[in-house]
This record gives sequence, C-alpha cells and structure tokens, in this order.
Amino acid sequence: MEQFVNYLTENDIRRKFSVPAEWLRILPEFGEGHEVVVRALDGKGFYWEFYCAIRRRGRYRRPVFQSREWLKFVYKKGLTVGDKNVLCEEEDHFRGTKYRIRAQKSNGEGLWVDV
Repeated sequence: MEQFVNYLTENDIRRKFSVPAEWLRILPEFGEGHEVVVRALDGKGFYWEFYCAIRRRGRYRRPVFQSREWLKFVYKKGLTVGDKNVLCEEEDHFRGTKYRIRAQKSNGEGLWVDV
C-alpha cells in the first residue's frame, strides 16, 4: 500500500491545503470538472469529506482541499506547522470511503502519533 506524506505549512493550517502533485496519482480524476469529493477515514476512524479543487486557467493551478472542510479537520486535530499528513488508498465499503488520511504529531522522541 503506497503512502504519501506531507508536512504542513503555515498556509496549509490557516487557509487551504495545497495538495502535493504525487497525491494526484491516487485521488479521483477531475475529468471535465474542477472539483472532486475525497471521502476518507482518519487515523482514529472518523469520516471526513474534503473537496479537492483545481483551477483550469490562471497562474495557480495546483490542486487544493477547499478551506471549509479542511480547516475543520485542522482545528479538530489541533494541527500546527510541521505536523504530518499521510494519505493512502484504503477502501472501506461499509463507510463508502476509498482513502485514509492520518494527521500525525511528533511525540518528541522521534515517533509520529495519530491524532
């Protein structure tokens, strides 16, 4: 199972999450639209729905998780700059999700713990 790791920046925790390009390999395709829904379980088993959007024109074409749901996730998890996000494909037919997104904080001893 392939995992994608990202360390959070100031912009990620205050505005919206800039989706790393390599994550696009497993996220749903945009097709002709500009937004897809990413349904995921977190490391504690809670359900989250993120809206991943991309601009078709203009300077900023990098995909982002829109702020509304993303910032709820940041707040609930108490995330700060330098914390870690891990995304992987993990289908859960019961909950209708295809992904697991784990927010992690360092425990100060070199280990990362799900929050």
